[in-house]
Amino acid sequence: MTVVEEAPLTYALELLTEIDGWLPGQVLNPRFLVHAAFEVDGPVEVPVLRAALDDVVARHGALRTVLVRHTDGRRYQRVLPPMPARLAVRDLDPVTPPAEFVTEVCERDHPDDSAPLLWAHLGRRGPERALLVLVAQHVAADAWSMTVLGRDVAVAYTARLAGRAPWSEPVMQYTAIAEDDRSAKWQARIRQVQPYWRERLAGATGLGVPAETPGRPGSSGTIATVHFTVDDELRRAVTEAARRARTTPFSLLLTAFTAAMYPQDGSSPGDALVPVITAGRIPSEWETVGFLLNTLLIRVDRSGGPDLAELRRRVDGSCRQAYANDIPLLTVLRAVPELFEMLPRRDRVLPLFQLIPRTPVPPPPEPPALRLTPVATDRRAPAVIPGPLLWTMYSDDSLTGLVAYDTELFGESWVRQRAATFQQSLRILAAVR
Repeated sequence: MTVVEEAPLTYALELLTEIDGWLPGQVLNPRFLVHAAFEVDGPVEVPVLRAALDDVVARHGALRTVLVRHTDGRRYQRVLPPMPARLAVRDLDPVTPPAEFVTEVCERDHPDDSAPLLWAHLGRRGPERALLVLVAQHVAADAWSMTVLGRDVAVAYTARLAGRAPWSEPVMQYTAIAEDDRSAKWQARIRQVQPYWRERLAGATGLGVPAETPGRPGSSGTIATVHFTVDDELRRAVTEAARRARTTPFSLLLTAFTAAMYPQDGSSPGDALVPVITAGRIPSEWETVGFLLNTLLIRVDRSGGPDLAELRRRVDGSCRQAYANDIPLLTVLRAVPELFEMLPRRDRVLPLFQLIPRTPVPPPPEPPALRLTPVATDRRAPAVIPGPLLWTMYSDDSLTGLVAYDTELFGESWVRQRAATFQQSLRILAAVR
């Protein structure tokens, strides 16, 4: 079991700590959480579940990690020894809607300064039905990690019932990724790519989307959300249109988002600059739990007022270049330090976009004794978001959108109008031949 006295931060964690320095309490707080909710089919043996959660906490060092500050102010990771997991159990009224229990659990504060940074909440709805909600501090896990953790809880529970060890091989630890971040090979790659970003992002500080109601620096409103669903016919048409264009559905979605955020009405002159949140993982890291997210700054040429078909071509080209030169966002910001000026602005902001597809985490190797089904309606914005506007598309058996926004800067009608423009643009793009 991994125990590490001192390990460097990953670039992703270092960026979070820098953001917390610019905007104290914005991310490092008890509300900066990520979660996953499951319906449980069949009886649950609570002592076995508790033991399985202990196994999971022991397997993934990120859940036992605390951020420690040196006397000179620098932070590092300390991975603590294995420790008991946190499990809260209570009985629910069988008719309680799953979303009610999930919401109640996820709106609680969960401490960010004591390990383990994983909490399990079991709501029993009768002898054969229950809800299991896993909540983790975001510094210890991301949405991808929660898929891994749900799978691993089921694997460990099954092994515990059978009286055997749940895993025969260790998993890559988050601290190994931190070490890789500082390796000579990766540092050379960063130095090689930084000139591309300096050239690509020159003059970008004037870009962004005007806030509907500009706020004061350092101020913020509450986080509100708007949900919408793309109908199945349009979802399938988008997939087919991407195939015809030899591109990806993501490029079409990002094109529609760019058109919605940067309309051709003169309110956002110049290029579009769209930060796209990525999983930040390569296949060897699929099983690793930790905060691995990265952000790519996609700059799109809007000169000449391109129609949607041309805008799609430009978005596709910009994405291909950006992904080919993918390095941690913090190293991009250090290469283009003037971008730091944009982060606290409240008059013109950068709208973040992310697509969350079905995670390619391998299923349990055998039918699990703990049958977990993701709660279908479990798509809500976190209480803390990494910017004034975060637009998330979920793509699995359906295509749904969730827009989280700062109410001091944007109103619901403004957001709903952009969501309508987004879907209208998707329909036009899906019809392009």
